[in-house]
Amino acid sequence: MRLAPLQVLSGTEMQSIHSATVDILETTGVEVLSPHLLELLHAKGLPVDAAARRVRFPRAALEDALAKVPRSFAVFDRDGTPAFTLGDGTPRVAAGHNAVFWLDSETGQTRPSRVQDVERFARLCEQLPEIDMIGIPVMPQDVRNPQASLLYGVNACIANSRKPIYFSTDRPDVNRGCIELLRAAFGGDFDSCVYGITQLSPTSPLFWEESVCEAILDTLKTNVPIAILPEPNAGVSAPYTLAGLLTMNNAECLSGLAMIQLLKPGHKVLYANSWTTTDMRSGAALVGSIETSVCRIAAAQLAKFYHVPSHTTAPNSDNHAHDEQNAWEKTFSLMASVGAGHDLIVNCGMFATGMTCSHEQLLMDAEIAGMCRRLAAGVEVTPDTIAADLIQRIGPHGESYLVQDHTLERLRSDEYLVPMLAVRGPFAAWQAGGGKDACAQARAKAAELDARPAARLDAQRHARLDQCLARAEEQLGARSAELGGR
Repeated sequence: MRLAPLQVLSGTEMQSIHSATVDILETTGVEVLSPHLLELLHAKGLPVDAAARRVRFPRAALEDALAKVPRSFAVFDRDGTPAFTLGDGTPRVAAGHNAVFWLDSETGQTRPSRVQDVERFARLCEQLPEIDMIGIPVMPQDVRNPQASLLYGVNACIANSRKPIYFSTDRPDVNRGCIELLRAAFGGDFDSCVYGITQLSPTSPLFWEESVCEAILDTLKTNVPIAILPEPNAGVSAPYTLAGLLTMNNAECLSGLAMIQLLKPGHKVLYANSWTTTDMRSGAALVGSIETSVCRIAAAQLAKFYHVPSHTTAPNSDNHAHDEQNAWEKTFSLMASVGAGHDLIVNCGMFATGMTCSHEQLLMDAEIAGMCRRLAAGVEVTPDTIAADLIQRIGPHGESYLVQDHTLERLRSDEYLVPMLAVRGPFAAWQAGGGKDACAQARAKAAELDARPAARLDAQRHARLDQCLARAEEQLGARSAELGGR
């Protein structure tokens, strides 16, 4: 039997948050800074105050829009082969995304990230069965045009792994460029199959930037799913209470989902969330606090309440080192996410409040992911696994279970997790192997995995990808020159 889903909200409490959310969206609404989107929403019958740039969502319109959200959708790999389904009850784990710095394996120093870091990251993700999808780990800093940084990251991941891609930007031109890169490399029918997911975010409290609105409208011309991910900060851009933080996230997320369904009913979306809490002693924004993990559980419950596939961020840590705090914060956040039943969980390989990545962290996070999934899988109880006949046949002080067929037949089953990094065995053996800690074990394992053959693109698709990147970068440069001349 699987682990029962973790819960922190009762049915009555979820209804209270829902009722407050509906009232906020119906009475206060959200500010939308895109005149085009306001016109479209007005045409769909929503109350729009063009002067105040405010749109409100009557209860009936909101509920009707949410009813059109697909409850699940299939995701495909780079070659057009089915990879997994989001919304089928099985949590999927992704690496990345959108950090800036890299902790260098050779020097141990944090430095600006490079394209080659992303390339190696993608090659490692390809080798890790615990990683289902790749979020772009960093915005590489060694590119010619800084505005094209994400495009280079997407290009590097596509070129070095078959796994599906998750990306995020607040710029419509970059969003379009990322989608075209996915199209150029995809081996299936891009207009009907899902290979990549874009994440687009409102700004707390309760408003939508024009550029993000334009990116949403562009994406709705394609089959690319949209994760609506608010990022309210407790006590800064949202109430300090967790219930208030959840309600703000809920209102912002539902406003995005409703707008999408009004404009294109049935478009694939994710109910996403990535709150921060605030250490009021220092003003630090926190993503690894235990309170954010409580919210992760609540958010999974709310997504199920609305019958929408869900996404959250984990494993998260606010520490800047590969140490015990990093490990416990990441384990709590990922276990809360897996145990609550989120459909897509993104952030393996990141730490330092999402600002830094490392290859060692990616492997350690994959280890945590394997453990969390094993815990959630629970215990298989059948007459065969209970093995009462075997226990009675051997009896008290009988022959060893080591030589029994029942044992030998199950040595390679999935009942016992075989760790990739964890130290097991006597001190002398560990010491003879160099006495490596977890980070050193991960560093050695990363080198081993990276030496394996890479999942390269074929020459034809690689050429299309290169042409697409060059074209997107040229368009960004032309756009920058145009804006600079004004």
